[in-house]
Amino acid sequence: MAFKDLSPRQMVQITAAWLDPERERPRLLSLKRCAPLIDDIEAAHDGILKAHRKQKKVNDEVSDIQQRQVAVDQIHDRKARGAHAVLTGFADLADDPEDAAIYLEIRDQLFADGLKFIMASYSEEAGEVKLARDRLTPESRAALKALPVPGGNLLKAVQAWFAAGDELGRLDAQRLHLAAQDRESRQGAADPRGGQLRARNRWIKVVRTVLQMLELEEAGADTTRRLLAPLEREVAKAERRRAGSKEEADTEGGALPDGGVAAEPAIDEAAPEAGVD
Repeated sequence: MAFKDLSPRQMVQITAAWLDPERERPRLLSLKRCAPLIDDIEAAHDGILKAHRKQKKVNDEVSDIQQRQVAVDQIHDRKARGAHAVLTGFADLADDPEDAAIYLEIRDQLFADGLKFIMASYSEEAGEVKLARDRLTPESRAALKALPVPGGNLLKAVQAWFAAGDELGRLDAQRLHLAAQDRESRQGAADPRGGQLRARNRWIKVVRTVLQMLELEEAGADTTRRLLAPLEREVAKAERRRAGSKEEADTEGGALPDGGVAAEPAIDEAAPEAGVD
């Protein structure tokens, strides 16, 4: 039997049946060659559960970060678009050409390449905020502070944009850190006993040993059938799933198949007004 395509949920279904006192455990214990393997079966079963719990925790944390990134990105984009539009609007409304030129100069300090960056990745948006903060002069900050907008002044709105960009950078760093930890866990590098690959390999080794011992046992047909039934059923499902995936891939390749508004990030009023972080 091929076990490599079994999912974690299938693996625990199989060994859960063998370990359940109300199901197949008594039959295993009645076989002298299989009974000593109960501890190994339990350890392999627990190893799959532990690896799954760890993976679920990582998945939940990554999902939470991604949801927060979406919410913060909406604030980032909205504040950036608003600041760009307001500065353009003030320039259009100014009767004094010098005033208009000042507003456009501030706009170009903040948005050297226009608004193209709001379509970039989260990390690039965070980097653009650092550049924009560094480009903005003290004189421009004073001018922004004098421009009224709903809820305060334009400097406050620009700082909210900066804060959202900084938060996007922090969240993306957290996401990348979790992804790196997950890769180590899958390979068993961070925790050699808890890695998913090592847990799977251990489970397969134990199950193969059980099958080998069953071959040596003079067990009745009913006992053998009951012990093998959960395994054969799940392996058959996995093989059908793999065959279906291959057929779908061949078809796509041209081969013929075989018959909420989020709260804004806090603005650090005490943070330096200029300079790359």
